Parts: sequence; structure tokens; C-alpha cells
Amino acid sequence: MAASPPAPLERGAAHLLLLRLPPHERLDALADLVADLYGRALHGHLDFATVRLAAELLQQCPEHGDATHARSLFLQLLLETICHSDSNQQTIDICARDPLLANQLVSSIGRDLARSALAFYHSNQLAVPPSSTASRQPSDDNPLDNGRLLKYLDFFKFCFLSEDPCELSVNLLQALLVFLGAQSQEISDASRDVLSAAFYSVRTTKVSLNVSSDDDLDVFGPIQGPSGPVIWSRIKDLLSSADSRFFLSAFHVWFRWFSLGGELGPSVKILEQDEYWAFLQKGLVEGFSEQRKYCLFILRASVGFVQDRQQDVHEYVAGAKAPTFETDYTRYCTLFETMILGRYLNQVEACLPDLRALAWGSQVHPTWIVTLLSAALSTSVQDGIRKMIGNQILDELMPMPTSATAVFENFLVTSLLPWATQGWLFTGSISRTREDVRCRHGELLSAYIRRLLQSCGNETDCQKYARATLSFLREKGKRLFQHAHSYCLQGILDGMGQRTRLHAQDIPLLVQVAMQTGLPEVVRDFATAAASVMIDESARDEPAVLATVPGYSLLKTRWDELRKKRSLELITSSSGNKAGPEVGNIFVERIGAFKVPAGSQPSLKTFLQLLQDTRHKCLHDSGLIDACNYIRRIIVSGADLDPQDLHVALEDIWDEMERQEYSRTALMQLPELFYHPKILQAASEDTQTLLSGALSDFFDFSESRIFVLTPLAKAVRRAYFKVPEACSWLPLEDFVVRFASKPPSPKMELLLEAAVAGKLSALVPHCTYEYYYGPTEACGYAYVFDMLNRLRESDRPMAMRIVERLMDPWIHQKMPIPMVSKWKESTQLQTLILLQGLALSSLCDEEVSKKLEAFLKILAIEPLPRYRFLLEWSISTIYVPRRNLRNRLLELLDTDDHTNPKFLASVMKLAMIVARLWDSDEEFALKLMTVLVPYAASHKIVIRHESQWSFLPLWDHAAAKGWKRLIENPVFAALNRHIRSLDKYSTPPPDRTLEWFDPVRDCNLSTLFQGKYLDSEPAEPRTVSMDDFRAIFHEDTNDAHGKYLAPRLTMGDQKLVMNVSSPSTDATSAASITLDVASRPPPAAAPAPSTNFLQTKGQAWQNALLAPPSLSSNTNSARPTPVILIGSLIDNPYNLGGLSRLAEIFGCAALHLRTLDTILHKDFISVAVSSQSHIPVAATPPAQLPVFLRAQKAQGYAVVGVEQTDRSVVLGADGERTRDVLKQRCVLVMGSEREGIPADVLAECDDCVEIRQVGVTRSLNVQTAAAVVLYEWQRLHYGKSKGEEGVRDEVV
Repeated sequence: MAASPPAPLERGAAHLLLLRLPPHERLDALADLVADLYGRALHGHLDFATVRLAAELLQQCPEHGDATHARSLFLQLLLETICHSDSNQQTIDICARDPLLANQLVSSIGRDLARSALAFYHSNQLAVPPSSTASRQPSDDNPLDNGRLLKYLDFFKFCFLSEDPCELSVNLLQALLVFLGAQSQEISDASRDVLSAAFYSVRTTKVSLNVSSDDDLDVFGPIQGPSGPVIWSRIKDLLSSADSRFFLSAFHVWFRWFSLGGELGPSVKILEQDEYWAFLQKGLVEGFSEQRKYCLFILRASVGFVQDRQQDVHEYVAGAKAPTFETDYTRYCTLFETMILGRYLNQVEACLPDLRALAWGSQVHPTWIVTLLSAALSTSVQDGIRKMIGNQILDELMPMPTSATAVFENFLVTSLLPWATQGWLFTGSISRTREDVRCRHGELLSAYIRRLLQSCGNETDCQKYARATLSFLREKGKRLFQHAHSYCLQGILDGMGQRTRLHAQDIPLLVQVAMQTGLPEVVRDFATAAASVMIDESARDEPAVLATVPGYSLLKTRWDELRKKRSLELITSSSGNKAGPEVGNIFVERIGAFKVPAGSQPSLKTFLQLLQDTRHKCLHDSGLIDACNYIRRIIVSGADLDPQDLHVALEDIWDEMERQEYSRTALMQLPELFYHPKILQAASEDTQTLLSGALSDFFDFSESRIFVLTPLAKAVRRAYFKVPEACSWLPLEDFVVRFASKPPSPKMELLLEAAVAGKLSALVPHCTYEYYYGPTEACGYAYVFDMLNRLRESDRPMAMRIVERLMDPWIHQKMPIPMVSKWKESTQLQTLILLQGLALSSLCDEEVSKKLEAFLKILAIEPLPRYRFLLEWSISTIYVPRRNLRNRLLELLDTDDHTNPKFLASVMKLAMIVARLWDSDEEFALKLMTVLVPYAASHKIVIRHESQWSFLPLWDHAAAKGWKRLIENPVFAALNRHIRSLDKYSTPPPDRTLEWFDPVRDCNLSTLFQGKYLDSEPAEPRTVSMDDFRAIFHEDTNDAHGKYLAPRLTMGDQKLVMNVSSPSTDATSAASITLDVASRPPPAAAPAPSTNFLQTKGQAWQNALLAPPSLSSNTNSARPTPVILIGSLIDNPYNLGGLSRLAEIFGCAALHLRTLDTILHKDFISVAVSSQSHIPVAATPPAQLPVFLRAQKAQGYAVVGVEQTDRSVVLGADGERTRDVLKQRCVLVMGSEREGIPADVLAECDDCVEIRQVGVTRSLNVQTAAAVVLYEWQRLHYGKSKGEEGVRDEVV
């Protein structure tokens, strides 16, 4: 430490004190003073002023032998001062005035620390011992207590951080390195902080390294050669430890150490080591934010180190002479920071193209790409980001390795496969069509494994990756998502192909994987098939080796059984379709213990006797199915069924099914048996009770096991038509209501099984979905709907009860009505349509009117377009045969109450549909058209649009009929011309078509179950197709003994009558209607004059309606405001919907979005309230935005960014300046929600504006900001340009 001048007061006081003392008493007095201070220091009572005085006295006393005792005592005083005081600065100041004392103090503390470090080493107080430490002195001394040790370390840290120059001895350096691995976290952290401060000060040249050594004083021996390798060796020790507590300290020290030069810093020899780069990659993958930042700095510095020397020190940083070497690694570090440390989803998405380019064509070694991807797939990263990056990896984000490397193999097993085999990725990517079920994620995973194996240059490398994948599957075992098992095996099977075989040592591994217990049946069978195919190919030349493989014999047995096609079909001809003997042979192999002796006939007596003789053991396991088949043979044989014996037999079978916990095969076969017509005809009262309860139980099973639905629905339908009397005791009504209210749907487990079954059928053709689970549930739906479509006239009371039970929750639902309700299903309304014709056919007009009012009430309060379409269908078909009730629609339209415009719009559509019926007259059409005229000018957008849409088909119908009172009316004719001139009519928006629902022509099964109304948001899949109904019709045709009634609804021509593709909030949608009719207030009387404010809405619609056709409501005509609003940088549909509303209200010339798909998003539509239909909306992706802005500037527009910058103009602060910036013709660019306006777009802006803020919140919502700026533009310019003088300002 450098000497500093003493304070004049202390120097003067010391001089006066020494003058007053005789020379021979001075040293004794000084010793007494120091002794007194030392005693007080031990008790924590320190007076630094007196200590400084003592230090000055000691310095002014002559140097001779007697002063040594005083100096030694003062040194002890300073040591106690350090331990009992937190003021290290004052101690350093004292030492700075006496270099000799300072050197003695530093040497003493350093020696104590070194001895303690050596004692730590020999007394097992180190969690991470150093790999090599040389000491000159034995470790007999006890280590300092932790408190004193920490104080000493803190003193050194303060010394290295102070402004005074000092030295770092080799002895102290080695002690600090040892302490880094101390079991005490406090000591480890303290030594790390001291080293960090020392290295930083060494780099700034304030601290120098003292490499000299004293054999008598130094504890550690001298360092042979440069000190850098010693430091690196200790860093390696810490990073090699199993205790992750030391990783952060190691990287911290590494971070500081790398900035050193000379012998203390890194060297080429160090960077040539594999551990150097392996530890760095480990830190990037496993560390937290702070550690990863250290690692990125080290990587940048290491790349710079290599670049400066222009040599390839290691393969991981090869290519140092390439011109883009350092630039590529800088890009890599930036991507790592953004994707792994930043973790904003949109930023990660934006980085993926750069990462792909870096992976496919740069100087960055593939291991660094793998490192980044491993970090991205860590469980500490959000699932959304992991999924985005993981899917990109599966979709060839980076090239496949051409050889098997330890790094990539480790990435595959520890990062990619653990992420890719998570269950939610499979369940979330299931897609289903009528033909098949596919799991997109599973297919991506198997395709990735296939490409990985096929990319290997030789068979050995291919086998290594296959072995790694199989080992992963074995080690995960039952913890692995079961269906991931199949897709991994599929990938290996496809990747190996015929050119590569498994290594012999991998066959036992594959057998273990294939024979894993607890797998679902289809997954187990696929594992059996895939493993057997690979094993057969691998052992083709040496089949004898398989005899010694544990478990292979069982696998082979499974494989042989799987390839035998066994029938799981339900017997179909027992209903009488075919002759008995021919049908009975189908099940002859599956009757087991119930086999009928030659020359005898099966009977229930024999069956029950066998049960008694075996104590029902013959029903166990597969005996249950054998018993079902035996009873079928009894039925086919035509033998009489004793009611009592039949009841006992069915009850025993049911009890056994319960005991077997309702096996899949039994559940699929029992409905057909229990509800066989002959069994129903022979059923006693007890049997009827059993079968009635079983019907409810079977439906319960179908809700969780969808494969039960089709055999159950088929059996119920057959029972209904062939045994009509069974309807009196079977709960068919409850069955239909339950089905319509909550139709069974396949659970995710079954869909995953179906997807795997598609893979399995490629290996074993007969192992399809139908092989395991029978026909799909669509067939079951078709059976139920077809039965409802053919109900007998005698069952009209049941039909009415079903209609009332289904309507009741719709009528009594609580307000407000959510857009989507969990209890609502399309099948409820579809069932109403199928049954209402039968149910209402015998009612009088008064009763039908009550039902109509109930339907209208439901329609008025229902917000979902899909349901409203079906309700309108129901209402319109009721009006078809009842002409005298149609005037009710005109009564509903004759109102001044527009509080629920969507209801009026729906009633207009219904009235128009009725007016176009074949038996409607001119008078009704005239009254309707008269009502539509004022509605066509309504200030309510929904009413206005629906009136205009309804007017045109009504006019066309009148013209076709030759109704002159309508077509010769000048008002009607003018309105007709006006509407047809509108752009929305000549070019209809995507959510409207000019085809209308015809309640006669379009009332068919095709429209009901395949109509485009099902595509409205939220879209609903088609549950049944016309092919399903055709299959039923074909079955009926082949059933010679069937008595099937004609359907009320025909198949139809599959004409889709409406295209409702947007959610219900779209004002132009004919299916968007809400209003509670029952609570609608009566028309209000004309208000008396008042001086109070009267609420109004914008009246711009009147100007548009009164304008000439060429100017009215045409979105392509000139807009009143020459402002283009740019929302291309915004991705939130809710905010964009608000911008659309603002742009339309303020009359902007156009609105630009990044994609037009946004306008179909439900959040956009919920806020935009159809404003997008009245303003030009264009798609300008962010990448094209700079080019677009330059083009607009060339046309005279000023580009203004709404962004906070150092040069932004504050709106309203300077009126003239604001007017100069917000020019009359301008393009307003709104920034994104998080990052604002990017640099490339900001560069195209002529100026920027911002809104004055007083509060501390960072910014306004983008909708609010746009509204403020547009209002300011309107305040400055609206009505002041040429040609706008006569236009009334619209008040917003």
C-alpha cells in the first residue's frame, strides 16, 4: 500500500505528546497506550482517533530494538480491529501511512489464511478439494475460526477494491483458490468475491502479482510456470464436482480470470483442452440467468482470443481465419440472449429464421447450436417456447449429424426425447377425419428419428442412435407417456429400413422395450409387431442367436398370435338376415366349454347346467364371450326361450361382466345380445327390469368408452322397429334425451389408440381401428338420428315429451348468456328438428303459437350463430304448414324498440323466408317490404344490413311473381337500385352469401348434419356423414324381415345453404341475433320537449344513405380522412379490433394489418363490431412495411410513428409544431405492444409523436394511443380541407 500523509491534527498531537515525554519514557508510554487500545479492542470498544494517534506516535518514534515490541503489539491491535470492526477503510488508511506496518499486516493475514486453507485441506473441510496443492509447512496449526476467517477475507476484498495499490501474493492466491471449495457456503462465496476483486484490480494494474516466495513464511510452495493453469485447474475442480453449489462461483471466477493477461490469464494450451469447451457448454445449458451471462461473455472473449491468434485451437471453434468467424459467433450469442434469457414468445419466434440460417450455413460449430437448443428445451423454460422450438427441431431446424457424436447423442437422450415424449404434446396435436386419426406430433417425432438414423454415414453410427433411443425407452419405462413408445419405435423401424440391421447386443434391449408391461393393447401390439420385424431382419442370417435372448420366445408367441386374423365382429345374421346354420359357424371357434355335442341342439337348460356344474368358472376370462356366442346359437337355432331360464342366464352373464370389470370385448357384444328381438319378446318382468337398467348402464359406459355406442345404438334401433311393444318398458325417452343433451364422444386415450392403430395396420393389415373397437361412433350417431327420423305416429306423445325436455333448459337459462355454454350441444337442436314435425302435427294453432313463442324467446337470447341457425330452421319449418300464424312475424317487426337489433334482424330474415314460400301472397310481401324500407336506414348496423340483405331476395321473388304493387312502387324500386349499387352486394363479404335457407327444399339430413353453419366460430366437426345414413339404408334393404318406416327428412343433395364463417358478433351475419322477447319493453311514447341532453349515436350513416349511389357506403370510395393507420406491427387481435373500430369512426382512408386472417379471429370481431366491413383493410406484413412506407412517402404522405423517442413531438405541447408533424396526408405507424417500432421501420418515419404523460406507468394501450392521435389529427385538420366545408363534423 502506498503511504499517505497523516492528518495535520494527528501529526501535531503526536509531536506535542512526544515533546512532553522524556525520551526514555516514550516507548513505554506508547506500549502502554497500545496495550490499553488492544484490551478495549478485545471488548469491542474502539476509538479510531486514538488508534490513528498511536500509529502516528509509532511512526515518529525512533526505530530500534525497543520499538519492535510496540510495533508487534500494534500489529495485533490492527488484527483485532479488523475482526471487531466493520470499518476496513480506516484500517487501510492507517496502514497506508506506514508501508512497513502495512506489509507486516498483509503478510500476517495472508499467512494465517494460507495456514487455514491448508488446515481445511487436511481436515476434510473442503467439499471440493484441489486436484494438486503443494505446501512447504505442515498443517499442525488449527484453522482460524469462521468468523475471523470471513473478516480477513473481507479485509482483502476491501484492499483490492480500494484506490490504493497493493499486491497479490502467490501464497494468498493459492489459499483463496482452496477456499473456493469450502463446505461453508459463506467462506466459498467470500473467497470468490476476493478473487473477483483481485482479478479486476489486476486487469486495471492497481494490483500486481507478487511471484516471489519466502521459504520461511510461505505456506504454499511456489507456482512452477504461469499462474493461469493453476487457476484453470481449480475452476475445473469446481465444475467437475457433483455439488452444483460451486458452479456459479466457478463461472464467476472464470469470467473475471479470462480478462487477465500475461501469466495469470488463459493461454492457447488451456483453450485446446476439451474440458474448456465442455464446461462452457454445460454452463450455458444448465445454468440460471447470471451463470449463462458469464458463459456468453466467456464465449465471446474466447472467440476473440482465437480470432486474434488466427489459429484453430479446438474443433468447436474452428475456422478462425474465416471473415465471418467472429460475426457468426456474435450473432449466436445474441440469439442465445434473446431466446434463452429474454424468453418473450414473439421474440423467440422472430429469432428462429436467424437460428436456422446460422445452423445451416455459418462458422458456428453444430455443438453450439445443440447447446442453445438443449437450453431452450430445459424444463425451466416456458412450455410455449419449448413447444415452438421443439417443433422447429423436429422440422429440420438444424442439419442432421452424419456421424454419431457424444454431444448429439447426449442432446437426443437428455433434452430432445424427454421433451418430445411429453403426453400433452401428443394429446394436443390429434386431428381426426372420417378416414383416420393422426397425431401430428407423434408423426413429427418418428420422422425425426427416421431422418436421424438415415443421415448416418455408416451402419455403426446408425446403430448407436437406435441404441440410445431404445435405452431411453427402457430407462423411462412406465414413466414414459405410453403412446410415445409407439412413435419412437416407428422412427427406429423406418430409419433402420432394410439397409441397416440392429447390432446383436441391441436385440435383448429391443425385446425388453417391446415386452414392457402396462401398455394399452394397441400400443403393446404395435411394439410387438415393430420389434419382431426389426429382430427378424437383424437375425435373418443367424436365427439361432435368438434362442438365448431372454423374453424372445414370449415375444414371438405374441407376434404369431397377432398375425392370425381373428374376428371380433358382432353376429349380424341372428336378426334373421341369413339362415341359421350359415351364421352359427362364425362363432364355432369361440364357444369353448359351451361346445355343442354332435347331433344335439343348444339350449338354455344345458347352458345353466354347465354353469352349475362348474360353479360359474366356465364364465371366467374368455368364457364370458364363449357364453354370449352360445346363447346366440340358441337364438339362431330357433329354440324356445324359457323366460325364467333366460333371466337367470342373462343375469349370470351381467354379473360376470361386472366381475371382469366390464371388458372391452364384452361391452361391444352384450348390447346386441341383450336387446336381440327374440330376447325382448321372451323377457319376463324381471328380465325387463334387468334390461331397462342395463340400457342406462350401457349408455354410461359409452360416455367413457365410445366403442360401446355403435353396438348399443344399433341394438336399440333394431329393437324399436322389430319389437314395438318393448318401447313401453325400455327407457327409450331417457336414452334419446341423454344422447341429445350430451352425445358420447371419444376420449383422448381412444383417439391416441386409433392413431397408433393406423400405424399398426401398415405392419399387420387386419389390425385396424375397427379390428379393436368396431365401427366409429359416427355410425352410432347415425343409428340414433335415423331412428328419430322414423318414429311411429303412435309415439307422438314420446316425441313431444322429448321436445319439451330438450327445450326446457334453453328457455330457463340465466342471463347474461355466455357465447359458449358447456351444457349446450348442436345435437339438442338437431333432435328438435327431427322430432318437432311429428310432435307438433296434432296440436291446434293456439298450442303451436305457444311453442313458437318459446322458440322465439330462445332465439332472441342465444348468441352463438350455429345454434341460432338451427333455431331459425325450427321456427321457419313450423310456419310452413301454418299460414295463418305468419303475421306474427310482421307484428314483431312493427316496433320502435331497437334495444336488441340482432333479434329484429333475425325476425326480418324469417319473415323474408316465409314471404318466399309457394303459398305466400302479395299482401304479406307488401307489408314486409314496407317495414324493410325504414329499417334499411336504421342507425343500428345489424338492422340496417339485415334489412338490405333481406330486401333483395324479396324483390327478386316479387318480380318473379309479377307483383306489380311491389315492383312498380318508386320507393321500393329506388331502394332496390341503391342496395344493388353497394359494393358489399356486388362483392359479398366472406361471411355472407346470396343463398337463403328454404324450409322445404333445404330441410334434409344433408343440410342438418353437413351444413356450413357448423363452420361458424367456434367450429364444430361433423359427427355424422351421409355415407353413414346410406349404410343404414343398405342394411335395411337387405333385412327381409325388417319393418322400417319411411324417414321424414330425406337425404338431400348436400346443398349447403349458408356460409357463416365468422363469429356471432359480426353484424352482417344473419345468424347473429339476441333479444329476450318476453322482457322486451313496449314501444315508448314520443318524449316531451326537454332541455336535458338526449343520448344519440353517430349520424354518419344518414349521410351515407342520402348520398348518391356512387358515394354511399362503398368501402372503395374516398374516405373523409386522408390518414392511413398501420397496425402491421401489432399481433394482438383484441387490440387490432379496437384499431379497426377507431379507423372506421375517424374515417381513415385504410387500415393495414400483418394478415387478413386476423379479421376472422373472435377477439378481433368482438371489439371491431363489423367496422372492418366499412373500411378498406389491407395486408402488409412487417417485413414489407419499410418498402410500403417509402412508397407512400413518394406519393406525398408524411410517415409519423407513434413512439417515445428522444426526438418525439409531444402532442399539443406546441400547436404549430404538432401541425407540422401531423400533416393532413399522413401514415400513422403504431408500435407493437412490447418492443414498439423496430429500428428498420423507425428509420422510415419522417417524425415521431408521443402523448404527454404525468403518471409513472410506462405507456398507454395501443388502442388508447391511436385514439388520442387520431383525435388530435381531427382537431387540427377535419373540415378544413377543400371540398369538406359542407360536411358536418361527426361527434365521437
